[in-house]
Amino acid sequence: MADPGLAALLDPKSIAVVGASDDPTKIGGRLLRFLADYGFTGEVLPVNPTRDTVAGLPALRSAEHLPDGVDLAVVVTAAGAAREAVQACARRGVRACVVLSSGFGELDAEGERAQRELVATARAHGMRLLGPNCQGVANLASGAVTSFSSTFTNFGLRDGPVAIVSQSGAVAGMLAALQHQHATGLRYWVATGNEADVTVAELVDAVLDDPGVRVVQAYCEHLADVPRLVAAAAKARRLGKAVLMVKAGATEAGARAAGSHTGALAQPEAVVEAFLRRHGVVRARSLTELSGLSRVFETCAPARGNRVGIVSNSGGLGVMMADAALAEGLELAELTGGTREALRAVLPPFAAVGNPVDVTGQIVQQPHLLTRVLPALAADPWVDIVLVALGIVGPTYDIDAITDDIAALHAEAAARGVLVAAVSVGGRPELAERLAARGVPTFDDDSACVRAVARFAEHSAWLRRTPPPAAPAVAAPLPPGTGLLSEHASKELMVSWGLPVVSGRLVASPAAAAAVDLPYPLVVKLCSPAAAHKTELGAVRLGLTDARAVARAAAEVLAAGRTAGVEPIEGVRVERMVRGGVEVSVGATWDPVFGPTVLVGSGGVHVEVLRDFRLLIPPLDRAAVVDAVRSCAIHPLLTGARGAEPLDVDALVDLVLRFGERFAATGGALSEIDLNPVFVLSDGVVVADALVRVADPAREEP
Repeated sequence: MADPGLAALLDPKSIAVVGASDDPTKIGGRLLRFLADYGFTGEVLPVNPTRDTVAGLPALRSAEHLPDGVDLAVVVTAAGAAREAVQACARRGVRACVVLSSGFGELDAEGERAQRELVATARAHGMRLLGPNCQGVANLASGAVTSFSSTFTNFGLRDGPVAIVSQSGAVAGMLAALQHQHATGLRYWVATGNEADVTVAELVDAVLDDPGVRVVQAYCEHLADVPRLVAAAAKARRLGKAVLMVKAGATEAGARAAGSHTGALAQPEAVVEAFLRRHGVVRARSLTELSGLSRVFETCAPARGNRVGIVSNSGGLGVMMADAALAEGLELAELTGGTREALRAVLPPFAAVGNPVDVTGQIVQQPHLLTRVLPALAADPWVDIVLVALGIVGPTYDIDAITDDIAALHAEAAARGVLVAAVSVGGRPELAERLAARGVPTFDDDSACVRAVARFAEHSAWLRRTPPPAAPAVAAPLPPGTGLLSEHASKELMVSWGLPVVSGRLVASPAAAAAVDLPYPLVVKLCSPAAAHKTELGAVRLGLTDARAVARAAAEVLAAGRTAGVEPIEGVRVERMVRGGVEVSVGATWDPVFGPTVLVGSGGVHVEVLRDFRLLIPPLDRAAVVDAVRSCAIHPLLTGARGAEPLDVDALVDLVLRFGERFAATGGALSEIDLNPVFVLSDGVVVADALVRVADPAREEP
């Protein structure tokens, strides 16, 4: 690990317990017991002001008496004494300090001030600080369990390929309890508490350096160190590891009033979702789902695709899993003729040899039936994932043979990028235990199995893509001033970016509007930076077919603006009316935490109600934009639903890519852009409306 303080925190060779106790019911006593129970062989230094020995070990009266260069000190005293202990540890050259004590930033302003003092002291001496108000850290490989969590009492946790990093100690305990049910074990367990210094993102990055860690399970309520999390996600990709996360709550970073549809939609939760997806952090919606995902990611190489072959001893269970697979975005593989013939040769005449494959209850009489069926299914070139769905497994089933068959296929198929997972929903729990012990991802719930496999397939597809490079700085003119631009100024800026904007002119009077030389029909709109939504003001006129109608419309929209008190009024914009196609929305916001965020989705005045959109985090690649468009409910309308002419989706993707690149290159000078509607036509796209907000550098973000 690059940071010696984090290395000392996660893998200490010497540990001081400040506030050590002989009483195992107290935190200071529990820590000493855990260190003994879990086999820590390094130096343990109890600190107690009134005892010469604690738990049979020589005790020091104060942290001031610690030898130089102790790796890790754990402070379990009250908040007032904790401050003195941290200061003493820092002066003695302790490399890392865990402050379990509460009464700091989580309490009040005074506690926050005291917490800042702890961090300042630690940093002045090069000491890293975990907490305060945390439940500590554990390394199951070395036995360095410096936590008071009951999970270390309730379960005999064992070393394994998973690291748990959580902002909540209780959640970390629940995740450890779930992980204990897996055949694989747990390497690191960390609860960060107030994160005054060490953050979840830093720890995720650090534990990935351990060759024994394959998966990191993370729980966050706020993302405190986004650049480090981006770096950790990139490291996970390079090393072939996975970061799984439950992100609870919502950051306030982007929760601000917005003057456009895009700003109203790009609120924190949606931005977090886009950020995690962009960087390959796999999001779970519950701790149970997180644990289920880990079963697949711990044991499997990336899958080559998302086409599923299902084999079951229950026709009903196979059908339900097929339904679940399609609902989760997986595809049912169309088996080749050769595969079907191979299946017919080994299955009874009444068995289904389509997909799902039903081996029927004949498996009772022929315990090696799976031996013949599974290889044929996994060898099919159209099958990327094999799901083995065993319903009630009766007492006459040969579970040794079933275990051997499935485990052998899992090991063999993995080399070809074929994932094999199993679900057992009843009968013989030892079957699931045996399969899991042999490295087969195994579930007792069919829906949970399909969800986990679907997320794994999505992540595998993400891994196959080449990460897009950061967009180079693009020299593009930016408007002076701050706040909203008028529609005309916004469109002129988009034209300078090379976007296809509808032709139009800005004029000052009805007579000038009538003289505009553009093909009919035309549109007339009030033009003012104070009129973000002109339709609500009655300041838009459509379908104008002659000069007299244009002049009258210009007079009406100018009057509507004056009546509404709009100030200033730049004039009216006269432009060509776009006909045909489908309306979409393209937009962007600059989030103070996550940076540039691009939106694509349904267009029109109801976009905020329909909420049919996808957010993307630049730099963008073509595959990500294509996926985003396909994920929108409007997509069938773009591709020729009900016999309609297919529209130019490629041109839409090109527009989003160029728009995202230009917006990212502004570096936050523009806080918000809304292009709505953008018309997707049979040949090209046209931006019909635009709204740009220029950022105010002096404005303090929330």
